[in-house]
Amino acid sequence: MYQDPKRVRTKATVYLDQYEADVITALANYLGVPKAEVMRQMMKEAREMFGGDLAVLADTIAACAS
Repeated sequence: MYQDPKRVRTKATVYLDQYEADVITALANYLGVPKAEVMRQMMKEAREMFGGDLAVLADTIAACAS
């Protein structure tokens, strides 16, 4: 059915503080798009920043968190 089954979107819950939620909401309102689209665009830009390798991004975030 799908050319790449890994591209099928799944529901994800993200917990944001009020400031983070306000940024996402403000961007979505300004751009006139859904909040999910704003967050997907942020992920796309993060992927491009790390050369398309999200494993590197995940490792970097995990290292910063510890």
